[in-house]
Amino acid sequence: MRKQIYDEKKGMSYTLHGDYYLPDLVLNEEEPTYGKYGMLRKQFLKEHRSARYQYLLLTGKLNEHLNQTDQEAREQVEMLMKQMEEKRV
Repeated sequence: MRKQIYDEKKGMSYTLHGDYYLPDLVLNEEEPTYGKYGMLRKQFLKEHRSARYQYLLLTGKLNEHLNQTDQEAREQVEMLMKQMEEKRV
């Protein structure tokens, strides 16, 4: 038996594991570049929104979501700091 096969109809490759051919599945995940706010969001999702966390994790969209959340939170903090600075002056 061959170790790997390619199904042109489905466009997928399969690898032999024991007696079965299993599909070679790869998630295209974005690099995790999130900081403090991304980590806080991840912890919140794990503890309070586990279904949403699992969905994002299984679809490969978790890092993208956390990166976006972190970026938006940093922009909001920056905007608030500027507003507070303007009120002081």
